[in-house]
Amino acid sequence: MSSPTAVVPSSRALDPKPVWAGLALWSGASLVVALSGVVASLPRPLVPLLIWSPVLAGVALYRRSASLRAFVDTVDLRLPVLFHVVRVFFGAAFLVEASAGRLPSSFAHLAGPGDIAAGLLALPAALLAARADTTSRSLLLAWNVLGLLDILAVFLSAQRLLLVLRDERFFQAFQRMPFSALPVLVVPLILLTHLLVFARLRSAGSRSPSAA
Repeated sequence: MSSPTAVVPSSRALDPKPVWAGLALWSGASLVVALSGVVASLPRPLVPLLIWSPVLAGVALYRRSASLRAFVDTVDLRLPVLFHVVRVFFGAAFLVEASAGRLPSSFAHLAGPGDIAAGLLALPAALLAARADTTSRSLLLAWNVLGLLDILAVFLSAQRLLLVLRDERFFQAFQRMPFSALPVLVVPLILLTHLLVFARLRSAGSRSPSAA
């Protein structure tokens, strides 16, 4: 039985240093964009593209590159899971902003509790990621599904306010930090790490004789 965190040796695996350096460069550039206020000057329909472009690019690279897939199999699964703890901060911030009248309550009351729950549950989920048994994988899968459904529901709610209702409070809130970092960095990373967990659990299940 294979662990989700098991290292899969491969001569085709990418050198991890350039990958982590690239991730750090993307993160830094995204924060510069968020701080610059560039997002506020973009046509609103382009905002969803900021979120999904890196996600789709990551999926395409993963599917086409065997060496990238081998690299992904060497990542300690606890790291992408623990990244979701950041959702606790944003979920709480949504509720605070709504209570001050700076964010629509309809959005905050959906996004706030869901993100807080997903972030807090990432802590026991990270412990499960270090275990090899089928029950742990099933529980980790459940957290991953619920967390992904939550972020997708938040995304749809945000697009409704941004593109359909054109709520100015919502648009203004996402022009300032830390919320301006959400479309350019935080949400894409949330989506990518959810997909990474799915890929790793699928890989671990296919290697496990008892997974059937």
